[in-house]
Amino acid sequence: MQNWLITGASRGLGRALCLALAGPERRVHALARDADALRALASERESGQIVPLPLDLADREGLRQGLARCEAIQIGLHGLINNAGIGWYKPFLEHSEQELADLLQINLLAPMQICHAALPGMLQRGAGHIVNIGSDLGRRPLAKMAPYVASKHGLLGFSHSLLREYKDQGLRVSLVNPGIIDTGFGGSDEHGERDPQIFLKPEQLAALVMSVIEQPDNLVVDEVSVHPALQFEF
Repeated sequence: MQNWLITGASRGLGRALCLALAGPERRVHALARDADALRALASERESGQIVPLPLDLADREGLRQGLARCEAIQIGLHGLINNAGIGWYKPFLEHSEQELADLLQINLLAPMQICHAALPGMLQRGAGHIVNIGSDLGRRPLAKMAPYVASKHGLLGFSHSLLREYKDQGLRVSLVNPGIIDTGFGGSDEHGERDPQIFLKPEQLAALVMSVIEQPDNLVVDEVSVHPALQFEF
């Protein structure tokens, strides 16, 4: 059975990814802060197919210790999906220093930290797939989201550089850049609620990620972007 780890697993896209990926051939280690939500998620699949991993990505030392205790990481994950992310739509000067630190930790440093923990086992196995969930804002600027945009630009550079460094050792790295997802993140602003047709459904994006994962071993989707045809321009 393959072992996968998914962050931000308790809701939204992460939850949809867990339900899409977990099954008789894949065990998903679901990482999020909300232990109760993770247990509820695990109950939706056969016993052992989804394993709750309650950790806080903002707590760097707690995350390090939790990853060190995860047996699946030590023996070698088959795949990792760095999905968790936070952000706020507001002027840069209205972000507190703590918000800036938490955003960079969760959106960029935690994915690096988890990759650093998971890579040795993958390389020892001679195979592994890392999927980083970026954003279409990783390739363009946006006022009032400067810290978030910066974190996604960083994740883009990290993903492509990691692939170039380890592709000859059996590692695949994919970056998936979605537009706005219907998860409550970026769901409205001072202009009010948006037309639901401009949002990606978590299940739609999860299906795309599954297609990236299920490519033959000799292929890698290094980057793919997707957004609703009716997505508004910022």
